[in-house]
Amino acid sequence: MVKTWFILLAISSASYSCCYSQNYYHSPNDTLTANTSLDAQVTMNITQIHPNNDTLHFNWNKLEVIMPFGWEANICDNSFCYTSLVDFGTTLPVLPGDDALMLIHCTPHITEGTAIIRYTISEENTLLQVDTLTWIINATALGINSLTSTEPYVWVYKNQLHLEELTDDFRKLIIYNSIGQVEYQTELNTEKIILLPLLTPSIYFIKLVGETSVFSQKITLSE
Repeated sequence: MVKTWFILLAISSASYSCCYSQNYYHSPNDTLTANTSLDAQVTMNITQIHPNNDTLHFNWNKLEVIMPFGWEANICDNSFCYTSLVDFGTTLPVLPGDDALMLIHCTPHITEGTAIIRYTISEENTLLQVDTLTWIINATALGINSLTSTEPYVWVYKNQLHLEELTDDFRKLIIYNSIGQVEYQTELNTEKIILLPLLTPSIYFIKLVGETSVFSQKITLSE
């Protein structure tokens, strides 16, 4: 009798799940692409449109994150805006007349390139129907090739940073360590040689920032 009851319960649960169809859709679609420049944040929202009169409960999980060095990103849903790309989450109940959302904030720093962020999402009544949401962000330095005939030439000797072929547009120097933390920054005037603070021998990334231009380069400080 116990075995018979277990089989009936399993069949009943499977029947309950199969009788639900996916009663929402993603808007504008399940994949978004944005083009931006370094240090310019983009906000990209995929909305789960809910046209029916039932209540939905979404679960989501991180599937893949490919991101260039120094970039920042975080994810939000209708319950909370997280400070990073967390591994999983559950939305607040989506009541009739309301919609859910999956939103990405992304700010590219230091490195040009492309980020790909992918999360899966499913609704509790249709757990076997899993959708994949994808955000693609392309970032380039703004205007460096079109505004200058040559790129700045940057090199290091001992604790001196030499800046050559530097246009007047560049107003600020920032130095990041290998995990994206700011180690040093200063305003640029007319000097072409910057006396650096005492930094641990390692790989660093410098960024020159102007009103219309951004230039980034990797440097190595040795003993």
